[in-house]
Parts: sequence; structure tokens; C-alpha cells
Amino acid sequence: MRVLVYPHDLSVGGSQLNAVELAAAVRERGHDVLVHGVPGPLVERVHELGLEFVPSAPVGRRPTPGVVASLAQVAAERQVDVLHGYEWPPGLECHLAALRSPAVAVTTVMSMAVAPFLPRTSHLVVGTEQIAAHERARGRQRTSLLEPPVDLAVNGPDVPLDLAGFRARWGLDDGRPTVVLVTRLARQLKLEGVVTALEAISRVVRTTPARLLVVGDGECRAEVRALSEEVDRVHGPGTVVLTGELADPRPAYAVADVALGMGGSALRAMAFGAPLVVLGEGGYVAPLTEQSLPGFLWRGWYGYGPSGAGTPAEVLADLLTGLLEDPARRAAAGALGRRVVEDRFSLVAAARRQEAVYEAALADRPSSAATVGASARSVGEFAAHHLRRRARRIAGAGATEDFNASPLARDGRAPAGAGAVLWFAGASWDAVAGTDRHLATAVARDRTVVWVDPPMSFVARRRRGVDVAPVTEPWPGVVRVNTVVVPGVSRPVLRRVTRSLAARHAAHVVRRRGLDVDVVVVSDPEQTLPQRAGRAVRVYFETDDFVAGAALLGSDAGHAERRRRTNVRRSDVVLAITTELAGHLAALGAWVRVLPNGADAEHYRDVDGIAAADEVTLDRPLAGVVGQLNDRLDLDALDAVAGTGSRLLLLGPRHEQDPATRRRLDALIAHPNVQWVDRQPFARLPAFMSAIDVGLTPYAVTEFNRGSHPLKTLEYLAAGRSVVSTDLPASRALGAALVTVATSPAGFAEATVRQLAEAGPGRGGPAASGRRAFAMQHTWTARAGELLAICHDVRCGRAGARGTTP
Repeated sequence: MRVLVYPHDLSVGGSQLNAVELAAAVRERGHDVLVHGVPGPLVERVHELGLEFVPSAPVGRRPTPGVVASLAQVAAERQVDVLHGYEWPPGLECHLAALRSPAVAVTTVMSMAVAPFLPRTSHLVVGTEQIAAHERARGRQRTSLLEPPVDLAVNGPDVPLDLAGFRARWGLDDGRPTVVLVTRLARQLKLEGVVTALEAISRVVRTTPARLLVVGDGECRAEVRALSEEVDRVHGPGTVVLTGELADPRPAYAVADVALGMGGSALRAMAFGAPLVVLGEGGYVAPLTEQSLPGFLWRGWYGYGPSGAGTPAEVLADLLTGLLEDPARRAAAGALGRRVVEDRFSLVAAARRQEAVYEAALADRPSSAATVGASARSVGEFAAHHLRRRARRIAGAGATEDFNASPLARDGRAPAGAGAVLWFAGASWDAVAGTDRHLATAVARDRTVVWVDPPMSFVARRRRGVDVAPVTEPWPGVVRVNTVVVPGVSRPVLRRVTRSLAARHAAHVVRRRGLDVDVVVVSDPEQTLPQRAGRAVRVYFETDDFVAGAALLGSDAGHAERRRRTNVRRSDVVLAITTELAGHLAALGAWVRVLPNGADAEHYRDVDGIAAADEVTLDRPLAGVVGQLNDRLDLDALDAVAGTGSRLLLLGPRHEQDPATRRRLDALIAHPNVQWVDRQPFARLPAFMSAIDVGLTPYAVTEFNRGSHPLKTLEYLAAGRSVVSTDLPASRALGAALVTVATSPAGFAEATVRQLAEAGPGRGGPAASGRRAFAMQHTWTARAGELLAICHDVRCGRAGARGTTP
């Protein structure tokens, strides 16, 4: 594909360097990449990387009509597939240009907040889990996460650089330790940290030899220079060294004994193995440690609010003194930073994700009507933004176009150190992993999750061979509570008593472990939310239509309806797995948010490179059903597929209750071209996905299933497989580019035969990449972030009025 990358400017800065280096890495994956922009110092780096530079038309008030026209012309003449703008001005200009050309627009925002007027149909890329969750929770479903990458081939302690020459040029060769800050000297977001660093170094040098090296330029250079000269006057020349903007700041990172910074600059310092202290706003000063890492991974390399008992300069001075006087501590902190960059922020991995975003954008173009509507809305929001800015100027307040001026992370919404999530699950932890377990596991990366199994009688435990202790830790961050009760858990009186016992058991575990619960989730149709939960947000989550499926779930519709109404009434927010189900719940006066299933995209990413499972005896091409085999299946559709002679793999445990279903499954499995393999561990599923060419979602079209969101569909897409589904609303919502929907058994069989014929021996290509790219935008990590973002908004009173469904 051909991509035009348009950074917000080409001065030297972390995000601009990221944009250019990522463009080169995407080029290395076989694509044609152009860089567009107003000429600046980074053009030299563009040429060094072998990229073609296309100068921009003159930039005026943004969005600039001349730039939009120029972009549209370049896109048409050069047959550009993707126009990729960084930050809101280029992003908006790319969107407008895409309306006048065949290209699709992608916007990357590495600022700490997203401009609200960016069109909601555009494909958005953001740099932190927190911002991604925030934007998805507000309706931007085409939002991807791509954390700022670092090119480890040219950024690291082993990269050959003229450090002796650099030290000599800036007078750094007198043996004093050097604290380095590479930053823009901008008032918004940056200046506070620079001033804190200057005040801190003035304190440090009273007892410990040190200097501060500040690399960068900007509107505040005169203020910074005046403060630096005052420090030098008191403590001697060379205490503070200002280099101005450097075309290549890597030597500065390489000579750092300690690095200060935020954002992309922090990551580059970590790549060089420098101990890092993050400088944010509102007095935020914090070192990178094992304890602070989860928070940084959530909100980005930034923070807001006081970090200690003293002033920010006092806190920073104490941190710097401790690091400068302890070489072993410096080495350990530097090694941690380098390891984090290698594991999570490498440029190679980021290029792969960026390519997937482009492919997803090309595969998921919004309709013309949706684009026009979103553009009209964007115009209105943009006009309102300018009116607010004008009003601020008239009132004498500063007006800014920089959305770093109001970072989302100021909300302090970071899961690290936050309260636990108490989760009353609809299935045991040991059951086939479904929505509850996948989502809870993702949440547990950042918070403690107290997972409460549905209570089970001692008779049922003995019959099923269950031997689980009352409290276990089956997964990092997960505390499992298992309650044993007397027989009769499904009987009208006892089922209330047993659920009450499970809740009491869970409360006891929470108290014993000293946990502070701030979210309570009920996704068990038999469990009720507590009437009072203190400060905790009460979430009722219907992962299926609990009322329509009551019979299959071992209950009756009347009881299920009463339980639903009770939980809606007690909830602070209601989550539904599909839009269809959300409509039923909203009719009860609930404030409902849709939280669909996710996918473990990384788990299935490399299925084409691994050997198929030995258990599979059928030859390719092969269609497959992965998941439980039960009464929800459309056996007419599967019989029709088997009747064509197509080879069919059924993978998963049998849980049918209806004798008729049992007989039909027996007959289906008896076909010579059909193979059944019983339940397999989740870790082995990629080997089975490797064996199949087409994934099938054969749910019967019932009221129960119409409210479902089959997990298997997203897993097929994550593996790059084509998908054939019965006519479910959730499947239709994914779009014809991802899922072929059939309205009859014969149509289902025909579509399967057609997809098998098209699969071919390679099974790759743009279509498969587009499916994987889509799945990467809908990971369980993303869903967990959305859940926590919704709960945060409820707690802050931003959930909206009850009785509405956003």
C-alpha cells in the first residue's frame, strides 16, 4: 500500500521522531511511504532514512484549505491509499482531503487528550491504554492503541556515538554526574517540569556534585535561560548547560547518569539504560520502579498531582541525590527501563501494529452517509471550540490549541493502587473460558480481582470431581472464592440462600485480605447486587440474554426477569454484550453501555507459523467450529455443511441438555468428513486454529441468541480466518468485509463451500491481515480499559442520566 505520513511539525521532538522512524519501519515491511510537512530540522532525518519528502503547502489557520487541497491532489496523483496525520490539525486536514480522494484517513494523537471535534468515523490511534479506553467509552469504536515506539537499532547504550566529542563540546568532561532533560521549552505541559528540574539541581549541588543538561528549544527559552543563569551565578558556571535544539539528541541520552522527562523522551532515555524520573504537572515527580510501572503503562509517561510531602523541587532533589550517590541503584533502575522498552516499545513490533491499523482502515471504510454526518458534527464541534477560545481571549484568559493543556491523565484514573474488583461470575473459573474470565483476567493486570464462583453443592462437586479450596489464586492478580453449599442450589428458596452465602464468603475474603473494593460486577443471572456498596460502583453485566435463555441456564423466565429488574434497580451502570440486548435493558430505565466481547489477538497472531494440532486427522481445506457444542447450535446449518462433503472440525466440550440435540450431534459426528475433538486448554487453541481455514458461527436464530455476541467469531478473526455465521445481529454488525452472514441452512453451506475454495494454500493476504487488524483493535485489554473508564465516569458523576442508552 502507499501511505502519506504527515507529522504535526518537523522540529526535533519525541513524537515527531516517532512518526518519522515509524514511517521508515512501515516502509521496511514492503510499503511505499511518503512524509509530508512544512520543512524543518527533521527533514534531514527523513532523508537519512531513505524516505521521500513531500513539502506542504503554506500553513495558515488550521485546518488550512490550501493544505487540504494539496493533500487531496497528492493522494490522487500518487494513488495514496492512506493519509496519516499526527495530532489534530494534520488529522483533520487528512480527513478533509480523504473526502476529495480515494484515500482513507488515519489520525494519531500522542497528546495527552484527544480533540473532541475530530470526526468520529475516522480511524484514531492513541498512545496510552487510558486514552484508548476513554475514547472507546465515548463512542469512537475505530480507536487503536499504539504506544510510542523506540528504534532500538539506533537508540541504546551499544550504539556507536561520538560521546567524547559531545562531552567536549558542552563542557561535560569534568567528571561530574549529568542529569539530562530533553524537552520542548513550551509553556503547555513542559515548562513546569523544566523549572522544577532547575530548582532541584540547585538543591542537589549543595551536597552532591552534579549538573543539569537541558536539550531543546521553544517559546520559553528566555525564561529558562534566565533561571539557568541564576543557578550558575549561585553555584558556579556549568551547573546548568543549555544546548538548544539538537538535530540528534541521542548523545545527550547516552551521557545521562539520570534522565528526566515525559512521553517519548522518557522512552528514549530508557532505551539508553538511563534511570528515569518522570516530571508531570501539578507537582508530579515519580521515578520508574516496578511499583510505578503499571500506572505509567496505563496513563503514559506522565502524571498529575503532588508526589510527596515536600515541594516538587524538594521531592526531585531527594530522588536525584539518592540515585547519584548509589551506583547500584542507578544500574538497577536503568536496567528496568531498558527491559521495559525491549519488551513493549520496540519499533519492529510497533510497525507491525501500524500496518495492521492501515489494513483495518482500508477494510473498514465508513459509509458515505456516516462520513458526511460525522463531518457535519465535527464542523459544529470545531466552531464551538473556536467560540470558546475567543471567549477566553476576551475574558483575558489564555487560549490554546494544544490539548496537552488538559491531559486526560489529570483525572488520576490509573488502575495501579486502585481498589479491587469484586466479580460475581456466571460460570466457575474452571469452566470453558468465556466473557467473564477473559475480561476479569485483563482487569487483573492492573487491579486485584476477587472472582466469586457460582456456589456448588458438595454432591455436585463429588459427582463432577471438583476439588477446589475455598480460596485460591488461579491467576496473577485473581483471588478465587469457591463456596460449598447444600444440595438444591436451583430450588426457589435455597437459590437465594446459597447466593447470599457466596456473597458473605466473598465479603469475608475481602476483609481478611484488607482489600478496598471500588467496583462490584454481577454477571451471574442468579446473583443480586448489594443494596449498599459504599463508594463502590455497582455494575450489572448481562453477557447473554438471561431472560430469553432462562430455560437453557437452568431457571425460568419469570424468576430471571425479577432478578434482572432487581439488578437494574440496584446498579449504578448496566452493561450489555450487544446493542440488541441493551435495548431490552434500557426499557427498564437502565443507563446502559454496550461492552462487546474482545479477543486475545496476540494469542492467535502467529497461527500460520505453527504446526496444526496432531489430534486433527482431517485434511485441508477445513471448516471449524470452536466452542461449546450445546442446544444453542443451528444443527440444520451444520448438517448442510457436512452434506456438501466439506471437511468439518468440531472442537469443544458437549453440553447438550435436549435428548434430540444429543441424537443429532451423534449423527453429525458420525459423518466420515466430520471430526469432534473434546475440550482443549486455551493455550492449545492456536494449534487447532492453524488447522482450519474457515471459522463457523452456527448459532440458531432464537431470541436468546439474538442478544449474544459469539466469542468464537472474534477469535476466528484474530487468527485471520474467514468467517461464516448464521443471521445474528452481532455478526451483521461486524460487516460483510469480516463476516459472511447466511440466512438459511442451504445458504450457510454454500457460503462455507465458497470460503473454503477461496482460502487457498496460503490463507494470507490483505483480507487475513484486515481481520487480524480488526481483532487487534478489540482486545480484552481494551475492553478492560473501557470497563474501568465507564466505572470511573460513574464515580465522577459523568455517567449521564439514567434511562438513556448512549
